[in-house]
Amino acid sequence: MDTNDLKQLTSHLENLGLLIDVGEPAMRVAVTNPLNSRLSEEILVVGDRYVTSFDYEVGVRGAERECADRISRILAVNSNSGRTR
Repeated sequence: MDTNDLKQLTSHLENLGLLIDVGEPAMRVAVTNPLNSRLSEEILVVGDRYVTSFDYEVGVRGAERECADRISRILAVNSNSGRTR
């Protein structure tokens, strides 16, 4: 998977107001609810899928906006609150 896909995902997550920390290796990202740091999840790239650290699939390559929406719901963030159009 191209790292540009992960960059698009992180951009969508940031637009939703989530805190992002891209880790090493570059195919994982830690995502945190800015109002409650206990609400966090690590998103991994496995093949062409995005999965949580518990192996829950949140989407596939090419659907980064939808993946970001799913992740925001997992972390109790309203996916419509921070979106810029």
